[in-house]
Amino acid sequence: MNASAIDQRIADLPVAVDLTEDAVILEVDLSGTGAQIWALHTDPELLATWSPIVPERPLTEVGPVLSRETPESDPVATDVLATAGDHALSHRWGDDVLEWLIDEARLTLLMKLSAPQHAPTHLAGWQVCLAVLDARLEGLDQERIVGYDALEHGWTQLRDRYAQELDLPDQPEV
Repeated sequence: MNASAIDQRIADLPVAVDLTEDAVILEVDLSGTGAQIWALHTDPELLATWSPIVPERPLTEVGPVLSRETPESDPVATDVLATAGDHALSHRWGDDVLEWLIDEARLTLLMKLSAPQHAPTHLAGWQVCLAVLDARLEGLDQERIVGYDALEHGWTQLRDRYAQELDLPDQPEV
C-alpha cells in the first residue's frame, strides 16, 4: 500500500470518540470479522503487524506479560486483567488500562489513562494503528506505523483535531 493511500485511510477512518470522567472511548468500524479482529488483538505475531503493543505471549489468559514496541525497546507491563470469550480484553499498558470490546466488525477501545490530558496523543496514535489494522483486514500488505513514523502520516493533525474536539488544547510536543 503506498503512503498516500494509507494516509487517506488514516484520515478517513470512521471513528467516534467520547471523553468521560475517567476514560476516553474510541469506536471504529473495521473490515473483517470479529474472529479476525480478535486474533489480530491477541496473537503476538499478528499484533506485530499493526500495533505498538507486541507482547511476549498471547493476550488470551489473565496474568502478567511484558510487551515491546520493537525488539530492542524497553519492556512495558501489559498484564492481562480480564478476558471474555473471543470478544473482550482488558490489559495494562504501562500505567494505563486498555479495554477492547469486539462486536462483529465494531471495535470499541476504552482507555483509562494515568494522564487524561494526553488523550489526544493516544487517540491520534491509535487511529494511525487502527487504520493499518483495517488495511490488513482487507488483505492489503500495509507495514506497521508506530512511534515517530506516525508523524509522517498525519499524526500531528489528528492529535490537534482531537485536542480541539475534546477541549484539551495544550498538548505536549513529541
